[in-house]
Amino acid sequence: MTKNTAKFYEIFNQSDDDSSVDIFIYGVIPHLDWDTYELKNDAEKFVKDFKKLEKDYDRINIHINSPGGSLYHAFPIFNVIANSKKEIHTYNDGLSASAGGVLLLAGKKIHSAKNAFLMIHRASGAAWGDAGHLRQYAETLEKYEGVVADHFAKVTGKTKEYILENYFNGKDYFLTADEALEEGFIHVIEDYESEDAPPSDIKNMAFSEVMNLYRKEEKPESFIGKITNHIRKTFNLNDANTDAPQNTTPKADPPAPIETPTITNTDMNFETSINLLSKDTVSAEDITAIKAEIEAYRNAGEKLTADEVTAKVDEAIAPLNSQIENLTAEKTQLATEIDTVKAAKTQKEEEITNLTNTITDLNNTVEAYRKTGVQIDNAGSDNPDDMGEGASEAFLSQADVDAREARRKAGITE
Repeated sequence: MTKNTAKFYEIFNQSDDDSSVDIFIYGVIPHLDWDTYELKNDAEKFVKDFKKLEKDYDRINIHINSPGGSLYHAFPIFNVIANSKKEIHTYNDGLSASAGGVLLLAGKKIHSAKNAFLMIHRASGAAWGDAGHLRQYAETLEKYEGVVADHFAKVTGKTKEYILENYFNGKDYFLTADEALEEGFIHVIEDYESEDAPPSDIKNMAFSEVMNLYRKEEKPESFIGKITNHIRKTFNLNDANTDAPQNTTPKADPPAPIETPTITNTDMNFETSINLLSKDTVSAEDITAIKAEIEAYRNAGEKLTADEVTAKVDEAIAPLNSQIENLTAEKTQLATEIDTVKAAKTQKEEEITNLTNTITDLNNTVEAYRKTGVQIDNAGSDNPDDMGEGASEAFLSQADVDAREARRKAGITE
C-alpha cells in the first residue's frame, strides 16, 4: 500500500494493476491551519492529483466524512469529480454535510454507510462592504446555489424547483441513509457502519456546532488516524501494516470558528466562476460578479500574476465586447438612416417653402391687378363670365376706349 500525503485529503491503496485507487476526504474543506486558524488552499493540489490518478486508474473511490467548509474551495473539486470520464464512486463514511454533501453527489455511483448522515442547506458566507457589494455577494451565492440545485435535480430525478423549495430554503436538512436513498440522493446503502459517525442528536445541533465539533477533532494526527483506522478495518490490517501515527489528544481546544469562512484569495483558479458565466449572452451584472470575486481574493497569500488576471477577465468579457461591437455597428447604420430621413425631410420642407412663395407671389399679382380698376364689362355678352366665341377679340378695357377717343380727336386713324 502506498500513500500520498496531502492536507485535507489522503490517497491510499494505489493498486498495482491500475484498476482502482481510494481518496479519503475527512474533516473541514479545505485544510485548517491550527496555528493561524486559517483555511489553506489545497483545492488546486487536489485537482492536479485527481487528474494524475485519472490517467492511471479506471475506478476512483472517494470516501467522505466532512462537515463541509468553504464552497469556493469545494467547487473546483466538485467540477473535476463530476466531469470525470472514469468510474467514480463516492462513499459517505459518516457525515457529508454542506460542501461535503456537494462532493458526495458529484460521484457517478453514490454509496452510504448505514449510520451516515447527509446534510443539505443553502450556500452561506460573510462579506464586508456597502449595500452594492453585499448585493453582488448575495447574487454570487445564488449562482452557486443554482448550479448545485441543477446537479442535485439531475441526480435525484426531481425538478430544480423541488430542490430549491424543499432543501434550499434557509434550514439545515439532515437525512439518514434511508431518507437519502428514498429522496434519490444516494444509490446504495452499504452493509457497514461508520466508526466515526456523527452524534445521534446531530439533527438538533446548529451547523456551527457541527463545524466546531469536527474542527476540534481535526488535528493532523487524528486526521491520518481516522483514515488509517478505516483502512485497517476494511483490509484487516494491524498496526504494523500502516505508516500512519496514532491519534493524539489536543491539549486545548481552539477558539470557536465562524460558522462559514469568508471568501479568501486561496483558490485562484476562477474556472468555476468563468464557467458559470459562460452563457450565450453575458450581461453587465455577470461581469460585475466576476469583478466582485476578483476583489474578494485580493490581499491573500497566493496571487495570480497581472497577465493571468488580465487573461481571465478578457476571456470573460469577450462575448460582451462582441455584443458592444454589434450594437455600435447597428447604431451607426441607424444614424445613417436617420440622416437620410432628415435630408429628405429638409428637401420636402424646401419644396413646400417654394410653393408657398409662388402662391404668395400669385396672390400679390392678382391683388395688384385688381387695384388697377380694370372692369370686365364689354365682353359681348350679358354674362361677363361667358366670353362667347370671338369675344376675346372684342374685349376693350376702359383704358382702350379712352385711348381710341384721344386718337380720334387728334385725327389719327387706326
